[in-house]
Amino acid sequence: MKNEMYILVTPDHTDGQGHLNHVQALDFLMQSRIGFYEECGLSDGSGQGRFGTIVVNINVNFRKECFLGERLTVRSSPDTLGNKSFVLTQEILRPDGEVVIEGAATSVVMDMTTREIIHVPDCLARHFTTLT
Repeated sequence: MKNEMYILVTPDHTDGQGHLNHVQALDFLMQSRIGFYEECGLSDGSGQGRFGTIVVNINVNFRKECFLGERLTVRSSPDTLGNKSFVLTQEILRPDGEVVIEGAATSVVMDMTTREIIHVPDCLARHFTTLT
């Protein structure tokens, strides 16, 4: 499973140099992660569910500039699964498939009732390939 969302770079997304602001790019990656969680049933998007995710590490490589008016695809895919953490690989691509931004986000899941970090729930874990 992977989450894909599509965005159009608008003036609000750009910085003084006229390209996609790095903070906005991180926000797009976050939105794609949220979409992934909704698709697998971990979250309903309301922010009121039983589980919450916490990013504990994020690495992003900005390979090319993105400019005002560009239509981009933001993609999140499962990568690595641990007991209490998991990694989603993320990309922002141009329509021709060129990767302009890539990265990985390591997250944990919190039970919002107990405020404890828990094992990755099955609804999320089943989307990761088990290495043998």
